[in-house]
Amino acid sequence: MSGTLRDAVVARVRAVQRMPYAWPAPPDADSARELGEGSCASKHALLAEELFVIGVPSAPLLVVGPLVPLLLRGEPDCAAGLALVEVHECLTVITPWDGPLRVDVTWDPPLIARGLAGDPAWSGDTDMPLAVGDGSPGWAASHDGVRAAKLALRARLYTRSEREARDATLAAMSRHFAAWRASAEPT
Repeated sequence: MSGTLRDAVVARVRAVQRMPYAWPAPPDADSARELGEGSCASKHALLAEELFVIGVPSAPLLVVGPLVPLLLRGEPDCAAGLALVEVHECLTVITPWDGPLRVDVTWDPPLIARGLAGDPAWSGDTDMPLAVGDGSPGWAASHDGVRAAKLALRARLYTRSEREARDATLAAMSRHFAAWRASAEPT
């Protein structure tokens, strides 16, 4: 039974991970489902719902790490975010075979192929790498309270001008990601 359930979990994780990362995006599962793309928040909200349907519990995990990935640190349009951190959202999935596993489906396979953190071949028995880097501090949150917890954490970490720089940097990163995806598509 556990092997079948593991296969079902892995299939759902991979399906959500294949959805393109998009920012800005509403932070809910419905938007990711309807748009076929999403942010870390919406993709993980969707994954949590998909896992709940098959009886596998999860809990939101908020992690703070560098906003700008190493691959984009030399890009002028990302420079404003170099000193900033991101309040990142992923999941702790409670598996019956290995206990809690950290699952991060933020980056889609074309972005992972370019060098961003992720595991498109995840087999359901290890922690996944974090989009904001491993070794970052993290906080548990409830599904019902994840938005409020994330906003409170952001309020502790960002001034208003830093939040504006963060948003502009995420928009620039998303433009780079779209270009990477376009260059990866067969002609």
